[in-house]
Amino acid sequence: MDKRILFFDIDGTLIDEEKDIVPESAVQALKKAKENGSMLFLCSGRCLAIIPEDIMALGFDGMVGGCGTYIEIGGEEVYHHVLPEDLQKEVVQDLMRYHIDGVLEGRDCSAFRHDYWMPVVKSIFKENGIFAQKASFAARTQCFWEEEFSFDKMALWFDESSDMESFRRKYEGEFEFILRDPTFYEVVPRGISKATGIQFVCQRLGIDIGQSIAFGDSANDISMLQAAGLSVAMGGGNPILFDQVDYVTDPVMEDGIANAMKYFNII
Repeated sequence: MDKRILFFDIDGTLIDEEKDIVPESAVQALKKAKENGSMLFLCSGRCLAIIPEDIMALGFDGMVGGCGTYIEIGGEEVYHHVLPEDLQKEVVQDLMRYHIDGVLEGRDCSAFRHDYWMPVVKSIFKENGIFAQKASFAARTQCFWEEEFSFDKMALWFDESSDMESFRRKYEGEFEFILRDPTFYEVVPRGISKATGIQFVCQRLGIDIGQSIAFGDSANDISMLQAAGLSVAMGGGNPILFDQVDYVTDPVMEDGIANAMKYFNII
């Protein structure tokens, strides 16, 4: 069996987004891969505050969170990209000014505006910080934009009442805007990505990045899929990935993770 360092997205990759579970085949595949000598890392857009605790309990050696803004290895924080305080305050003021809804995500909290209105954000807040109505994703801490907090990245939703274009133009030099659906941007500091997170981990551990395999399903996974030695897209994921990866596996609930690991001789 090949020993590799494996990086996994969470939503739509490890967890089925309809059933809100990690299939048993994936749980067993992760366990077997680790027994065979591979290292396991999460590589998620989620910041630490909203990483599902039951996911962390599956035996990962570390995590790249917040699209590369936060990294842990062996339970120890080894990297945290902190936005300047004045920039954070200006961003919050402009989100209010341009009437943009969303969640400002950081290591310690997920923050909301008091007058949140977009349906997805309502669901997130109603379920105490649950992301996209997933019952296993209770946030550790939740607060409001008017309070004292710090954030690393943003998940922004908007509608016809929002001036997202003006906000994006103002901050496109500071942030990368990843369009996840027609009313949703994931916004990450420029120069930071899942790819830089993978590179940091491999360099820190003295592992050739060519020994890495990345698993993902959506647009914010493109950078890590391109950076890794080998790349896997989940069947049922965003089709834009399919011609950019080394292997398209089956959907989550059809043993996609396990089948990809078998294909690459990990288990």
